[in-house]
Amino acid sequence: MRKEKNPGMLTLYTADFEDARQRDCARVIASLHEGGGKSRAALAAELDMTSMAISRAIADLVGRGIIEQSVGQVSGRGRPPAQIVLNPGCAGATVLLVSSQELVGVLVDFRGSVLARQTAHVPSDADSARMTATMRDLVAGLLGSCPSGMRHVGTSVAVSGIVDVKTRTWILTSRWPNVRDFDVGKALDGITPRVFLFRQLDVELSARYAVPGMERLEGAFILHWGWGIGLAYRGSDDAPMRQGGPFGEIGHWRFNVLKDRPCGCGNRGCLETAASLSALLPVIREIYPWASGEEELLSSQIETMELTDIPEIRVAVDLMARALGNACRLLFPEKVFITGPFTCNAGLYELLRSRFEAEGLIGTLRLPTLISDRSSLDYVVQGAAQPLHEIAVCVLLGTPQGKPNGAGRSRRNGKRQRPMP
Repeated sequence: MRKEKNPGMLTLYTADFEDARQRDCARVIASLHEGGGKSRAALAAELDMTSMAISRAIADLVGRGIIEQSVGQVSGRGRPPAQIVLNPGCAGATVLLVSSQELVGVLVDFRGSVLARQTAHVPSDADSARMTATMRDLVAGLLGSCPSGMRHVGTSVAVSGIVDVKTRTWILTSRWPNVRDFDVGKALDGITPRVFLFRQLDVELSARYAVPGMERLEGAFILHWGWGIGLAYRGSDDAPMRQGGPFGEIGHWRFNVLKDRPCGCGNRGCLETAASLSALLPVIREIYPWASGEEELLSSQIETMELTDIPEIRVAVDLMARALGNACRLLFPEKVFITGPFTCNAGLYELLRSRFEAEGLIGTLRLPTLISDRSSLDYVVQGAAQPLHEIAVCVLLGTPQGKPNGAGRSRRNGKRQRPMP
């Protein structure tokens, strides 16, 4: 399905709305969601709508509390045009995501601003029952922070590991080996109107593609090197590759040199057994006992650490460079974002870059541009909240698509539909 030209704009579908008036209202909402305040004339010109149609849509949306009108100060002759703005408090969504051994929950308004944040530590031996209780507690706590008048439209859960988006099943994660084939929809049933499940790297990459200029790339992937190791890839189309199922689990690529090392996935010899933060943290703490196991905190601590002479670290870098090189020979990206705490150490990142360049590509093909960046939970929240913002339009306008059903249907993975102009 083709997205709007601006990758940060809501994608709405004609079939979701019952008549022309609903579609007009939806288009106005999408325009205001993308930008700031706009005049009636500007909206009419942008959306190619008549002044009568714009006036009807605005009157309807003001009556529903979805938009507001404000008149600027007079600075000369005449009356300044009223500015039409979105009311961000008319709808909200909750997002749950993973950070090291924690679940992080946030409440966002209709513009994506974070209104509340809560965290919960989940021990490595937690099972599905413990994970269910933690998720429900986080959502319940966030709902208590909803401002008066805000409609909570649902919850997106963005996790590491292997997921099945369509069935909302968290199949496997090496962080919590006892959480397997976990039905996230069932776990949150009754506490939230609808549930989406995504792989965290997929939604982070989608949000990065909303940055101006990114949409022109022929292909890019994001490689996370932290507590776990994984990647997401996006080509020149509108969605990350295999967003609906397993993909990019290079942390579980197996190396003969690691054949005797057990992995939380149940196999032996996986890359994560030698190169992940979970594997290297004990080695780092032999020299720096105060090193944190939380990625966000370690990202700052690791900047001043001397790590490149540690044998286990050098082995990890060599393995990461080989895995990265093989992934590039498979997908041939134009850019590679490398995130995680290890890239915050200049010496360690330079060693990885030089080892990667030594790997080469094929013949005279150019290596992709490497971009070191800290993991951004802001990108994850933005990407995970996007489908809920799209559903919110239907909820606020009272369309059948917006009726609570306990499940979140990701229209990105459904049948082809015609996006609205």
